[in-house]
Amino acid sequence: MPGQPPRSHLYVPADRPRFLRAANRSGADALILDLEDAVAPSKKDEARAAAVAFAGERGGDEGPEVWVRINEGARGLADARALLATGRVDGLWIPKAAPGADLDTLVALVAAGGGVRSGAPAVALGLLVESAVGLLSLGAIAGRPGVRHLQLGEVDLRADLRMAPDPLPGDRLLDWARGLTVAHTAAHGLASAVAPVSVHTTDIEGFRASSAHLRGLGFQGRACIHPDQVAVANEVFGVDPAELADAHALLDLFEDRVTAGSGAFRDPHGAMVDAATVRRARELTGRPDAN
Repeated sequence: MPGQPPRSHLYVPADRPRFLRAANRSGADALILDLEDAVAPSKKDEARAAAVAFAGERGGDEGPEVWVRINEGARGLADARALLATGRVDGLWIPKAAPGADLDTLVALVAAGGGVRSGAPAVALGLLVESAVGLLSLGAIAGRPGVRHLQLGEVDLRADLRMAPDPLPGDRLLDWARGLTVAHTAAHGLASAVAPVSVHTTDIEGFRASSAHLRGLGFQGRACIHPDQVAVANEVFGVDPAELADAHALLDLFEDRVTAGSGAFRDPHGAMVDAATVRRARELTGRPDAN
């Protein structure tokens, strides 16, 4: 589908050569080379060097998007400078995103050092919202130049909110925060809200069920921490051919009726159809308003 955002975003610890070698074969639409939580402090420099090398070896624009989750503070700025210098990364994920000088500096650094493509920064930004302050400040940070995605870091967010650290599969206690993330994604015209990871890597059916729930909330892709989760995310957040065909048929019917002078009508199943109800069909198909 034209303009479809990544369905799956696979975290890959950048200090694990075996995982890096396998990353391009994972089937993920986007890779997130992790320099932060998945890397021990003693391995941070090694992980940065490996991420720089991985990015520099990319062959053209084929394959998954390559993003990097940088560190916080001064180390994160050094990460960003090194990765921008390769000219081969698609985006940077900023951990624990919140208003302040650190975010301002990173936004300015990417704008100055990432180049420009089609009028926007060539290197995009993703904001990982992992605290109450970050969540309640989305209105101030989601519209910053270059921001393309929002993602909840629910493990850290739960700790900040003093919630239980290890939710059961299908837990919906953070649906209110997830809704805020989706709403700010739409309000600021971002590419997509990325659904949070599941730490239950062996429960694939639970991952499928929670992914379907998260898609229903408005998320358009999901972060994965194990390759086995990728195929499920691609399936759940992909566009089903039958759904796409139905969307085209609905738009054909709507455009015929509008041409005939009807702004609202009932479809063959008895459901009311008007300009508002076909908006999702336009998003799925990429078809513009013909009127």
